[in-house]
Formats: sequence, structure tokens, C-alpha cells
Amino acid sequence: MSVDLAIRQISSPGDASPVLVRHVTQGMINAYAEASGDFNPIHVDPEFAATGPFGRTIAHGLMTLAFVSQMLNEWTKGAFDETGEIDVAFVGPVYTGDTVEVSGIVEEIVERDGRQCARIKLQCSAGVRQILAGHAIQPIE
Repeated sequence: MSVDLAIRQISSPGDASPVLVRHVTQGMINAYAEASGDFNPIHVDPEFAATGPFGRTIAHGLMTLAFVSQMLNEWTKGAFDETGEIDVAFVGPVYTGDTVEVSGIVEEIVERDGRQCARIKLQCSAGVRQILAGHAIQPIE
């Protein structure tokens, strides 16, 4: 894959990504458990999860991170998988039934390893609840 993609849309502070929207279902969580091998009952057993700290099942954090990766790859036309970096913290759970919205905005242009890169503030929420916080770095030249 060539990194000389149409990354012009993330070349200046204030440039914003399209918003990725995903409605999270128990079926989606179960499918992620199958793919990842993570069958922690807090994710896949509603009866067990009802007695836990969240009172219901929650999505895997890495499933939420996959939404972020999808948004970044759609925005950069696939370049993020090849050249991007990400640093996030999970700050809130994603519940079955939540609608998650993921987006990014270029905060600044920085130099990294001799290349011009966009530092992207990531936004990931379910309604008014913030789900994760962090930044991505994407070369733009």
C-alpha cells in the first residue's frame, strides 16, 4: 500500500474526520468474544454481569478500539494501519444497546522521525458518556 494517499484532508489543525457510528448489540459482543477468545462473563453472560459492577454486560475494550481504528483507516484511506500510531485510555464502559460515535480532529502538525505528522485528538462517546480518550499520530507527507 502506498502512503501517498489522499491524506490532504488531515493536513491542517481543525481538520475533522467523518463520524463513525456503531450500535452495539449483545450479538456483536458475542462475535467479538469468538474472534478474540475472550469469554470473560462480564462480556458474554448477562446473568453473571447483572451481579457485577456495571449491572449488565459490557463490550470488550479492544472492540471499541477497533471502531477507532476503522474510523482512522476510513479517514486516511487505509494509511493508518501502515503508518499510524495510537495512544488511548479506556475511561468508560460500552454497554449492550449503546450507540458509539467515534471521530477525530487534527490538533496540531508535529515532526516525528523527520516527517510531518498530524496529531489527532480522538473522540469516542456513547451519548454524553466518554468511552476513551487519546490521540493518534498520522504521517501526512
